[in-house]
Amino acid sequence: MKKTITVMAMTAALMLSTTSGALAVRQHTDHHSEDNDTQANVSRELAKLKRETAENRRLSHALDDGYEAFAIPPEVGGTPTAGLGLVGNPTCFDSAAGGMGVHYVKGIDGNVDATDPEAMVYEIKAGGRLKLVGVEYIVPENLVDPANPPNLFGQAFHHHEFLPVYVLHVWIWKDNPSGLFADFNPTVRACPAPVS
Repeated sequence: MKKTITVMAMTAALMLSTTSGALAVRQHTDHHSEDNDTQANVSRELAKLKRETAENRRLSHALDDGYEAFAIPPEVGGTPTAGLGLVGNPTCFDSAAGGMGVHYVKGIDGNVDATDPEAMVYEIKAGGRLKLVGVEYIVPENLVDPANPPNLFGQAFHHHEFLPVYVLHVWIWKDNPSGLFADFNPTVRACPAPVS
């Protein structure tokens, strides 16, 4: 039976902080070769990821594909975007290390597919316009063996700072001087101040 966490269920899980025993995470990728062609394989996978997510540069396409705004209560983390006119009022994330923007998510479960990320990550530009800057892979923590987290593009997922998930960001649509797989990107605008 496939387990999927919706945006509301993930928020509830965050608020309750309940977990169950670790289960195996099913991975659907073919790049696990440890030979000399690893970097070439990763480059090909990243190029395929960029092709597969190109249509989601338009938020309307991502919404049609089932992605939903990810929002959590302000006391849990992030900056509210209510009043900016963004679809679903997603939570914006940033830190001293840079911006992360807002996330639109779908299909948060134990499946890891390099061409089907769980989140599209958008930077909030002037006037509330959204620009796709990256993607994020997300697996619920209760489906991960911490000693053997999921791995894509030669990168192990890591536990989120405060959400009950393991994640991997890929800044496929905007260069990140901190690294392609860093959580925050100093070239992504900081979250706008909440509108009252």
